[in-house]
Amino acid sequence: MEKEVYFYSNGVKLYGTFAIPQYLNKNKEAPIVIMSHGYGASQNEFGDFVYLAQKLQETGIASFRFDNRGCGKSEYPLGRMLCCTEWREDLISAVYYVSSFPGIDAGRIGLFGEGMGGANVIQAGGSENISKCIVALSVVSDGFKWIKGNWLRNKSEKEFNEFLKIVNEDSIRKSIYGKSNLIKMSDALSYPQKYLDLIETLNKNFEDKEFTYYVEIASIASIFQLRPIDFADKISPKPLLLMAGRKDGIVPWEENSKLLFERAKEIKEFKLFENGDHGLLAEPTKSGATRMILDWFKKYL
Repeated sequence: MEKEVYFYSNGVKLYGTFAIPQYLNKNKEAPIVIMSHGYGASQNEFGDFVYLAQKLQETGIASFRFDNRGCGKSEYPLGRMLCCTEWREDLISAVYYVSSFPGIDAGRIGLFGEGMGGANVIQAGGSENISKCIVALSVVSDGFKWIKGNWLRNKSEKEFNEFLKIVNEDSIRKSIYGKSNLIKMSDALSYPQKYLDLIETLNKNFEDKEFTYYVEIASIASIFQLRPIDFADKISPKPLLLMAGRKDGIVPWEENSKLLFERAKEIKEFKLFENGDHGLLAEPTKSGATRMILDWFKKYL
């Protein structure tokens, strides 16, 4: 059973979806997993979160997926995705909201995130006592280093420095006029060509509220401030599961998940999928990744 709802984060109306086990109607409280989607995506994460929600339901675990500010149906300017600050507030607000929902065990809340959503659950979970355990997939460890690394690998240092000037000029403009300019995601995030092609495919096949193609330059400045590496060790003693793909050309595992795992304290686990790419809930890693996620939440919630 699914139920569409809305809640507020710092006065902004956000929309989400509960996936509820059948026994919730029989006066038995259920644990719940709150899902945080990736950069430019929305609450369904192109179907990945719908699939995971169904699998969690089958094990008796409820879930809640929602649109962060600047994405999906959120009543906020589309593309204004301030991942370091506002997304953290949105996740914490989602936790408080689900805690009030009848039939949910507020003492058994798990956090799950992919990509930028994974960074969000680590920062929020490491700074606030809002969950029992965390799972993060293909997660960035340091926003500035991540973007710079991709620019240096796929373009040049000169081009990256020119891009920094664009971001800085936009910050000045925003302080004067109150608005940030828009930029194509593919122009801001210097991915390898196959991922840039994927962005164009997503733009053609999905509506704006499902995939945000134009993003505010201010959202890139927000990523620069993102540092999950500073929060990884603060999650303990809550169990943390990190997962990554060796073939991930967007968020290289050695510079990100590996460093987060080394910084984290017990209880922790790291799974590297040899054939995995950025999206671990897609083939060929879909079944293996799903099984590990379900086992983690069944064990620790």
